[in-house]
Amino acid sequence: MIKRLAMAAMSMTLMGLGVPAESILTNSGMSGHQASAPAPAPVGVAVPVPDVPNVKSIPVVSESAPIAAPIAAPIAAPTVTPAKPVHEDLILLTVDKSRLSADLRTLPEAGKSSELLKSFRIAIGKEDGDKQREGDNRTPEGIYFTALPIDGRALPHKYGPIAIPIDFPNPIDKFSRKTGYGIWLHGVEKDTRVDQAKVTEGCVAFYNSDIESLATWLQPDQAIVAIAHDTTQVNRPEEQQAVQRRTQEWADAWKARDLERYMAFYSPEFVNADKNLKAWHGYKRVVFSSYKEMKVDFDLVRVITHPKYALSVMNQDFRGDSRFVSVGRKMLYWMRGPDGNWYITREVFGNRKIKPMRFSEAEIATLTSRRSSASVSSGMGTAPNL
Repeated sequence: MIKRLAMAAMSMTLMGLGVPAESILTNSGMSGHQASAPAPAPVGVAVPVPDVPNVKSIPVVSESAPIAAPIAAPIAAPTVTPAKPVHEDLILLTVDKSRLSADLRTLPEAGKSSELLKSFRIAIGKEDGDKQREGDNRTPEGIYFTALPIDGRALPHKYGPIAIPIDFPNPIDKFSRKTGYGIWLHGVEKDTRVDQAKVTEGCVAFYNSDIESLATWLQPDQAIVAIAHDTTQVNRPEEQQAVQRRTQEWADAWKARDLERYMAFYSPEFVNADKNLKAWHGYKRVVFSSYKEMKVDFDLVRVITHPKYALSVMNQDFRGDSRFVSVGRKMLYWMRGPDGNWYITREVFGNRKIKPMRFSEAEIATLTSRRSSASVSSGMGTAPNL
């Protein structure tokens, strides 16, 4: 009886406050119909009643007569604008001498598709063929790294607003006894010079706005430039996968300290600084036996194949016991042997690691929307001796 009186009093109180009778649920038959209620709240727990002035909560009187709080309307989740994706990869510029075009692309690991970022019209050397000697006016063919750009104001007008050197002659060029230097990617004094196609002393010339755009993407000592007569022969999937496999097997042999299996990847014509193949074999025997614990790891492995040779580039982390650490960039230059397999002809290690470039969709859009212009920068300086 006491419970019923309490519930009736509460019902009247709530109705006086504007709470509908249907929101008062009991299992004692007091309401006009039986409603489905949530699980009863524990005795003594306050149940909030929204939108009732000066009333924060109403105490529950009994387990047998819980009061259900009104169900609030769902609150819409805030609209979240998805972050624009950021890409991270190495950058490759392929230069096609037969088509007079250059493609800026990503350089993913072997087996993954490269993304074309933009194509450019170019001009090349006055003479056909691969560069062999200084002054032959030919554009070299091979795989190169870019260097620090040169401000066009320090150069003659014909080089335009900026010049980006490449590392010709590289180790394979020197192995092939090629001579010359000062091969650049550069602008022009007038954009119409690019339209003349074969006008340089061996450099690759671009419209001025294009070389200015490229300077942002071709980071010094990081971007790779592959120049070929026909770039459809660059990074052919079957060749790229073969060199990738040889690179992995070479790394596995080194990690296992299997000297003979390791040396089997080197060409009879291999030279590293002052060491020929025999001297290299002796040097590596000492290295492999010098440490009780030896660990070597590789990451960011990339493979570029070319009609003339191939390049594997990667970051290397070598640790011998607790007394020697060597971290940097390893480059393996591969050439085909008489048996059709790829063999290491030159090997180079440098302290500067390979680092992928980070870029956004907005930066790609800016690159692709920029048009060639006829802007010319003036300046004075010394022209490269080709």
